[in-house]
Formats: sequence, C-alpha cells, structure tokens
Amino acid sequence: MEPSTDTAVPAGRAPTLHVRFADADAIPFPTRTVERGDALYCAGEPLRSLYTVQSGCFKTVATFPGGDDDSAPHAQVTAFHFKNETLGLDGVCTNRHESDAIALETSIVRIMPVGILEPLCREYAAMQHELLAIMSAEIVRASRLALMLGTMPARERVAAFLLDLAERLDARVSSSGEHASELLLPMTRADIGSYLGLELETVSRTLSKLQREGAIGLNGRQVRIVDRAMLERQ
Repeated sequence: MEPSTDTAVPAGRAPTLHVRFADADAIPFPTRTVERGDALYCAGEPLRSLYTVQSGCFKTVATFPGGDDDSAPHAQVTAFHFKNETLGLDGVCTNRHESDAIALETSIVRIMPVGILEPLCREYAAMQHELLAIMSAEIVRASRLALMLGTMPARERVAAFLLDLAERLDARVSSSGEHASELLLPMTRADIGSYLGLELETVSRTLSKLQREGAIGLNGRQVRIVDRAMLERQ
C-alpha cells in the first residue's frame, strides 16, 4: 500500500504532507489515552514506541540551555501533531526522545513498539516505505519551519501557519460556496508564538489585522478562513 499523500498541488503552492501509517491499521496495536496537559513522553526518555494520533492533538516542546550560565533554559514548541500523524520520530537517531510530547486536549494514541515495528518493516516493504515517507515528511516540515523563521515577516508566518493548519485539520468547508474554513485552535496563542518564533503580542496583533482586512474571522479560539487567496498572497 502506498502512503496516503496529497498529489494535486496548485501552482505556486508547496505540496501538503499528509502521510498516514495506513498499513498499521490492520495490526491490533494497543492504544493509550493522554489527558490534556499530560506528557506522552519526555525528553531524555528511551525510545520504546512510535505513536499515531487517533484523536486529539499534541505539541512537542524542546528545551535549550540559556546563552550563559545565569540564563534560564529556553523552551520552544517545535511541532504540532494531529489525527493520523506520528509522534516519537525524534528518538530514532539516538534512541532517546529529544522533546516532550504534551497533549493539548484529551487524546488517544496507537502505540507501536519499535521492537515489533522494525521486523514488520523488514517483512512488509509497503510498511517500510510508509515509515520512510513519514520520516521524510517530518524533515520537510522542519525545513519549511526553518525557512519560515529565517526569512518570513510575522504576517507571512501567521498566514502560512493558518493555511497549513486548515489542511492538516481537514477543516470543514462552508456550504455557502464561499470556501470558508472553520478552525478550532487546540493550542494557545502563546504556543503559536513559540512555534513561529514570535511574541504573544505579535501573534495577537497579526491575527487581529488579518481579521480587519477580511482574510479571517476570529471568535476566541475559533478562526474562520474567509479569503484563502488573501492569506496565500501574504
């Protein structure tokens, strides 16, 4: 089975990275419920399993040393993971996790022990291909984030984030014909700022400005993408 990805890419748009570990669906892996705010795993823990999100959402947070001995460590959100996305790949290289995986809402994950997954991948080429595709998608996402943080102004970062989120959350399309997507943000604006390398106030101001211009609508954590083309032009 080929990995499930989107292949139709509009001109000027980067391909989306929807890669689903479909071959694992037929295997009765156990599941685990993680309550909001709890950790699925923490930095420094040995890699024991990979996890596919069945429902809910996670953020991964890495902690870096301060610039000098007196500085406090710096924590940064490095990724968000939604339904059908895979967690735990940060531990493949060193066999230890490099970040904390925190549930943003009560979530369920499928647990795929690496001790079982490795021989399955050797036996089934399609599963091995899917795993490689998932790892490749994570590399591409990290590269896009590095490009965003290094070259994009705040307005473009927030617009790109909303567009990516709409695609990954399988946002509902309005029946009015206006192609307006309704998003319920599971993360805080502070989380968004940490991920995008922006201050909380900058994220809030940018969202408000996009609302005033008619690109989005805001109601608390609900975001309505009104003019997708305007966001894409940011």
